Amino acid sequence: RGFGVAMAWGTRRMMSSMVSSVRTGLTARLWQQRWDIQKYKQNATKMQYSFPPKKPKDSFLRAELKVHSDELVRDQYLNYRGGLRFALLLEDIDAFAGNIAFMHCNDGDPDTIVPTLVTASLDRLDIHDPITLNLGQDFVLEGNVSWAGRTSLQIDVSLFPKSELLTTNSAHKLRCSMVFVCVDQKGKAFPINPLIPETPEDERRFKEGEKANLVRKEERKRSLKVSPPTEEESKILHRAMTVPDAIVDGLPMSAVSMQSVTIMQPQERNRAGKIFGGFLMHSAYELAYATACTFAATSGNSTKACPQDPRGWRLGAPTVLALDDVSFARPVSIGDVVKFRADVVYTGSNESILMGGGHTGLSCIFQVRVETRIVDLKTGNDAVSNEFHFTFLNRDPESSNILQLKPIPVKPIEPLSYGEGMLWLDGRRRMLEALQVVRENKGFAYPVIEDVRTE
Repeated sequence: RGFGVAMAWGTRRMMSSMVSSVRTGLTARLWQQRWDIQKYKQNATKMQYSFPPKKPKDSFLRAELKVHSDELVRDQYLNYRGGLRFALLLEDIDAFAGNIAFMHCNDGDPDTIVPTLVTASLDRLDIHDPITLNLGQDFVLEGNVSWAGRTSLQIDVSLFPKSELLTTNSAHKLRCSMVFVCVDQKGKAFPINPLIPETPEDERRFKEGEKANLVRKEERKRSLKVSPPTEEESKILHRAMTVPDAIVDGLPMSAVSMQSVTIMQPQERNRAGKIFGGFLMHSAYELAYATACTFAATSGNSTKACPQDPRGWRLGAPTVLALDDVSFARPVSIGDVVKFRADVVYTGSNESILMGGGHTGLSCIFQVRVETRIVDLKTGNDAVSNEFHFTFLNRDPESSNILQLKPIPVKPIEPLSYGEGMLWLDGRRRMLEALQVVRENKGFAYPVIEDVRTE
């Protein structure tokens, strides 16, 4: 499937103490901590047979991200606009959640093999304040297991300013939920320790996790890959594709597509010898962001998009609002050739048209989908390994004060085939869900969409 290097690496020990120098300082530290804990199991040969119940506090973890006080750390996370490089934070979150999953599943027995925990999905990630704009303060990551089933568990992670660590009313910049699955040496699902809620807050979060698990199962059933659109969605798509000028000044979906191809190198491996999920999220986000910037520029080069600007155009600065349902369908190996493709699949301008127009704030929101495919070099065939869904807001780059956020509209997207129509409708679902979260949490984009229906 890949090059000879994949076979060479496959013969080595699956669990390595080596941490690649390309990882962030925080991810390297987290992996080293896990290795130090796991060393007592290095001669183990038995599978785990005892699964003692754990409490949420048993897996609680906190880590500092000194992007302000430590010059070396700040330089590592600095992006080209002077803000925080969000793609690296995604790597840290994946590594951070992995340590939490291990803490929950560790049985403390030196004779049993270290559990193999696989990232199944990043269920949701919502940004309540634009952290990408700010390297002026240190941050703290906190998280623990909030729900556990028979073979899978949900981990909730929050990021907030270190200055608010000891306050009772800390304002979270970011919240996300990740799902891990435990597998045996043959890759089959393996039991994990049950979770016993201890406090009323634990009970609340456990019930939310149980509900989220049921929602995930239901959403898989109603996915447009396996089920037809609803009657309302069918009417919306039919009008968009058959009525002349139904989408005024729209761009074909294929006009805002970008691709990249990467050979997976050993430096990007995780502790189990596969390609680190955080690196795949990193790569997907940076392609999504490049696509978002290109789309914003394409939308800005139009007097219709921004009539109030005397220059006739304005280059917007896309800011990420959310990630939704990042799925890991199959593992990626060293030596694999992986294709990344990003498409802008739906925008707030499309929704504004459906609502009769006039919602200029909504028109700055748009949805980017990234799909990764593993290429089989022997046959030429490829298979989907991951899907990533990002919600962006296009804003005036000169409005650094978030209280004076100035949205810049983007063009609507026009689906030209049934396949594109399904992506278009799926993007609509995800965008409306992201906006509903913004509404519920009064996030930084709330003033922009305050009067918009999101249900």
